[in-house]
This record gives sequence, C-alpha cells and structure tokens, in this order.
Amino acid sequence: MVSKVLYRPFEESDFDEIARIMQAQWHASEAAADAYNFLEACDDLAYCLSLSTFSQVALVDDAPRGIVLARAGEADGARVSRWQAASEDFMEQMSSLDPEALARYRSFIDASTRINDRLIEQSAVDTASEVTLLVVDKTARGLGIGSVLFDAARDHVAAEGLPYAYLVTDTDCDWKFYEAHGMKRVARYRTTRDERKLLPREMYLYRMVA
Repeated sequence: MVSKVLYRPFEESDFDEIARIMQAQWHASEAAADAYNFLEACDDLAYCLSLSTFSQVALVDDAPRGIVLARAGEADGARVSRWQAASEDFMEQMSSLDPEALARYRSFIDASTRINDRLIEQSAVDTASEVTLLVVDKTARGLGIGSVLFDAARDHVAAEGLPYAYLVTDTDCDWKFYEAHGMKRVARYRTTRDERKLLPREMYLYRMVA
C-alpha cells in the first residue's frame, strides 16, 4: 500500500510525536527511565524551535514522521520566549525525575556548545542562517522525505536573500546525507577520550549553498 505524504508547517499538536522520533534516535539512554528520556527529547525540540524561523513537517498517512527547522535572520522574540519557557519547564520536570541524568545532559549541552562555537570560529562561517533540525522517523525512510524537507529549508534560506546556511552534525547522525545533497564540510573536531564519555567521536560543520 502506497503511503500518503503531505507537507505543512509545524503545529503544536505535532510536538509530542516529533519529540518521540527524536527520543528514539538521540535520547534513548538506557541509564535513565523512558519518561526522563522523553522529556530530554522535548527539551531538545523546544530549543530547536526557539532558534527557528521556518518549519516543515512531513505527514505520512496524517501522522508526523519528519521535520526540518531552519533559521534565516533573527527569530521572532515572542516565539523565542515561548519555547525557552517550555524548555525551562521540561528541565524542572527532568530534575524531579532524575537529577543525575539531568546533570549529564547539561554537561553534554555545555560540551557540545563549546565545540560547536569552535567549529564556527574555525570555519569563519556566517551565522545568519542555519538548519537547526532535520529528523525523519526510521519507519518513514526510503520515501524521499528527508530530501524534500532539506530542499524546503534551502528554498527558505534563498527566499530570505541569504547566500547559504550552515549546520552542525556528528558521527551519531547521517552526515553522509548532507554530502549527498551538496553540502560541504568546512570544519571537523575529533573528540578526546574523556570527551567521548559524553560526545560522539567526531563533530562537523557543513555549509549549504542556497
């Protein structure tokens, strides 16, 4: 049976399902309870939403199965505040469930931010536009959804008159997808043995021509 695939901007009713997709791929730690891992994915999604000016969700048979978020220029202040407040709420819930897991998560965020800032400085990339999130549920792969979402982000950046966008990724993600879609790796960081307690083996910065 051929699935019906539709695309539209993100709606708040999509939030939990997109967070579950992110949980399965990036927040499925066996060291923490499932409820905590879900909240961690919710915080990750809220953070990405707070940065973004553009969204496109892929619906497969009316269910959210993928999303791309991008930023071209400054995000709306009210949107930033709304999702920052949501992030703070998720953090409070995470703290009450598993403070040790939250401490590890905060350490991961701090380490990732430090290295991403280093990659940006190393590449001298213009930070005016960024692909902030691209994720497709494993059950929906092979339908071309990732390519459509990626192209939508590229078109948004071009429509805003910006020459390119960048993104940061790592060896825990499908970085080969970006190279297959014309992105150029412009910076790389190989983590140390101690850093690999929290981080992937390598972290990358790619640039996309709009």
